[in-house]
Amino acid sequence: MFTSKNRPVAAALILAVALLTTSCQNYTIQSADFNQAWKTGQIQTATTEVSKKAASHADDKDTVVWALEKGAVLRTAAFANIAPQSLTAPSIGAALGDGTAPKSHEIVMTEESTASFESAAEKIGRYDDEAKTKLSSELGATFTNLANLPYRGRGLDRVMLHTYLAANYIRIGANDKARVELNRVIQAQRDSVAANAKRITAAQEEARKAKDNGKDSYDADMAQQDPKVAASLGEVETELNASIKGYEDYVNPFAVFLDGIFFGANAEGSSDFERSRMSLLRVASMNPENPYTKADLAIASQLHLGKSFDQTTYVIFETGSAPHLEEWRLDIPMFAFSDRLSYIGASLPRVKIDPSFAESLVAVADGVSYPSSLVCSMDSVVAQEFKNEWPAVLTRTIISVGVKATADATVQNQVKDKSWQAQLLAKAASFTLQATTNIADTRSWTTLPKQFQYCRFSTPKSGSVTLQVEGRTQEVKLEPGQVNIIWVRSVSPNGPTYVSQSILKK
Repeated sequence: MFTSKNRPVAAALILAVALLTTSCQNYTIQSADFNQAWKTGQIQTATTEVSKKAASHADDKDTVVWALEKGAVLRTAAFANIAPQSLTAPSIGAALGDGTAPKSHEIVMTEESTASFESAAEKIGRYDDEAKTKLSSELGATFTNLANLPYRGRGLDRVMLHTYLAANYIRIGANDKARVELNRVIQAQRDSVAANAKRITAAQEEARKAKDNGKDSYDADMAQQDPKVAASLGEVETELNASIKGYEDYVNPFAVFLDGIFFGANAEGSSDFERSRMSLLRVASMNPENPYTKADLAIASQLHLGKSFDQTTYVIFETGSAPHLEEWRLDIPMFAFSDRLSYIGASLPRVKIDPSFAESLVAVADGVSYPSSLVCSMDSVVAQEFKNEWPAVLTRTIISVGVKATADATVQNQVKDKSWQAQLLAKAASFTLQATTNIADTRSWTTLPKQFQYCRFSTPKSGSVTLQVEGRTQEVKLEPGQVNIIWVRSVSPNGPTYVSQSILKK
């Protein structure tokens, strides 16, 4: 029993533990308020909140993920033509004129979005450069947690980052810069394949070392073979497989589609003709039921004969929200300090599919209806990449929890005959360590859409297109151009629909 003399000590320890553990929340919890505003169509509130989050994480382990979120939200705010809260972006549009004409809110917010994406790309580049010159700090994850490491951007993040940068540059007419970003998309895909192979190899090496770590050793392979663990892991794999469509690893069909129509519309020679054809051939093979990809491929296959994409309008529909990650508990076995098998909880991420979205769009041009068709399921892209990374994440998390639990059991055994103060300190240290390090890394780019769909048609003579989404209609007056893109963003089926335009070819 605590006496009046030692109660303050105990109270101080309990308060310290409480304050520390309440500050250690995963990304899903940290971003809940912002995501609520985003998904309920409160775009102005979401813009303000994400900008605050990005500013508060301007130089820490979460810099990249918040810069990505901000870039996507501001891109949608540009569609909504929302007035910017501050003018911090470089004048990307200055090259388009003499700078005397005032810019629309849409252009300014596009510039702000671009600046945020560029800052994420710059930070990712620095991380990559550091990885080439020194041992990865991820080796320390065994004793901390993957959520405590810098977020370097997953493969799908890097691909979509440069894809959205290309789209932003197309919007402001900077096609030379768009071309550069589409080249970076290809490089990001190649780098991601190599990075995942290294990630798996590193996790296997960590598992070997943990198994041979003397008294604090832990066998991650044996843990995964446990029937209880195997059953839980089987459920995760089943969930992932249900969403996977069989795209190539780290290939985003929408990025490939944008590459195809961009180089087809803006071809500068035979190499661009072939690039357009090959990109659209890949898109068609990944979307055999999409009628529009067949039409695009047919044109791209004849570019060298003088065929063109002229007088064409594309409607690109970004709908819903990409999967996010949620924390769940996996009970893993402990192999020591007890005559019977016992388990300890390991916190892991799990893909959560968002089922709520506007399922289709219909564009009406000169009295003809063109329903949108799927070109990319981000459910599939996210699930496939998560499945690729899962063995490394699972192994390293099991090692981290198992090694720490084994070491902690040793400490608790050593102090069991010591004073109550020593036992309390040991228990407080143990609880704090588990609470602050056994946290799932649920960071992910949550403001990406669930699906990319599109339709294409000859630009109507009326110069007007009517869009229909979930019973709501909106008329769009096309800007003059040979190849037009109408961008449409719907976050939730009951929320607003945001529309913007780009001239792919003047």
